[in-house]
Amino acid sequence: MKSLWKYITGFFAFVIGILVLSGKKNKKVKEIKGKIKDVKSRVKEVDTEIKNAKNKGNAYKKSLESKKKALKEIEAQKYKHKDIGVKEASDFLKKYKKK
Repeated sequence: MKSLWKYITGFFAFVIGILVLSGKKNKKVKEIKGKIKDVKSRVKEVDTEIKNAKNKGNAYKKSLESKKKALKEIEAQKYKHKDIGVKEASDFLKKYKKK
């Protein structure tokens, strides 16, 4: 009978030990999973910031290109050559000579 009680108490001690140890492991696993979720959310935030920065960069490039085109158009209008006849050129030179 004494040996039977030893086996029964040993079995209960074994079961309780497993339950206690698995409970501690579950807590650690839950902590690690929580940390992983936090890191994933931070990664998502950083990814969105990177995408926004790229979009802003593209917008700046597009606006810069459009401004360059506008500047070229203004310069082309400013220095546009006119077809001037001989009579107009001689009149201009006469006026310039008087000054």
